Amino acid sequence: MIRHSLNALIFAGAVAVLSTTNPTYSADNPQQQRMKDCNAQAIGMSGDARQKFMSSCLSGKTAETKTPNCVNGKPCGNSCIAKDKVCRK
Repeated sequence: MIRHSLNALIFAGAVAVLSTTNPTYSADNPQQQRMKDCNAQAIGMSGDARQKFMSSCLSGKTAETKTPNCVNGKPCGNSCIAKDKVCRK
């Protein structure tokens, strides 16, 4: 009987310890939230345009335009395509 009570007490203690959450792990810190927001805004971007956008977004600077700077092509949505192709976005 004592052994059963001891096991129940240990189990209840383990449940109590595991059920308490540490706010640093359960809640996003501001940097994590900023990363989520910037990632959501950068959907569809790729390459240098995405890298420049993410850099400016994460640093807190005003966001640059989402149109890419196409050197050897033309913008199509958030990426570049060849000049002779038709943009279907």
